[in-house]
Parts: sequence; structure tokens; C-alpha cells
Amino acid sequence: MYVVRITQADIGARVMIRRRIPGPIPLSDVLGTLRSWSAHVLTVETAEGTRVQVTEDDMVAARVIPPRPPARRSRAGADAQVPTAPGRLEAAADEPAPGTIVRTRPVGRATIPDMMEQGTAPNPVPGTATETTGGQAESPSDAGEAARG
Repeated sequence: MYVVRITQADIGARVMIRRRIPGPIPLSDVLGTLRSWSAHVLTVETAEGTRVQVTEDDMVAARVIPPRPPARRSRAGADAQVPTAPGRLEAAADEPAPGTIVRTRPVGRATIPDMMEQGTAPNPVPGTATETTGGQAESPSDAGEAARG
């Protein structure tokens, strides 16, 4: 059930109006400031500045809504305006904040040792990965055969 809850006394208020329109989708909403209401025609100005006219006969539902909330400040703008506390050193512009991950070169394909092969264990020390030959990890049995042969 639709209800019209605006009157001519609401001129200047922010309103939402649901109206009938021709086309495959028979209803459309208009959000903006009610600028005028005369001769059975309402004029609503949207946030973009467009004026939309709605006849009383096309109006299905309407209500007054709260004013538009204030725009938020951007995070970068907020950081730039905050002064450094006395006694603190300002971080250099080219240094990342603590805890920031910085990549100096693109990461190729990450590999994980094959844990399913028998006799293979993960490397507990970082940087001591199993050598690869032809894109595949060398298994312990292959290493033994290469040493013997």
C-alpha cells in the first residue's frame, strides 16, 4: 500500500516521490528538494540540479526524508591535515608505513612443496627450497640416482 505523506507545506524539504511513468517498468523514484507545488504539478530539484516535474495524478507515494548527510573527508586528505605531535619524527615520504608490504619486483608463480610424495618433508628453514629441474621438484630418489650414476 502506497501513501502520500507530503503537503504544500513541505516545499523546501528533501522528498522521495514514487511516480507512474510509461514504459516496461511502470514506476520510478525521484529524490530531491521539493521546489514548488502549483496547478497539480510538483517540481523536484535533484542533487545534480535537474528539475523533474510530477503531476499529482502520477504520484503514487511520497514522503519527507532527512537532509542529505555531510560529505565525508577522504582518508588521504585527513592524513595530510593532521600535524605531527611534538617530539615525533615525521616519516619520509618515500618510506612505507610500518607493517606495509612492499613489492619491488613482480612475484612469479608461487610454489608449495609436494607433501604427498613419500620421503619428502617441508623445508623448515626459509630460503632452502628444493632445487627444481625443468619446472618440477627433484625428489630424493632422483637425487640418489644422479649421485650414483
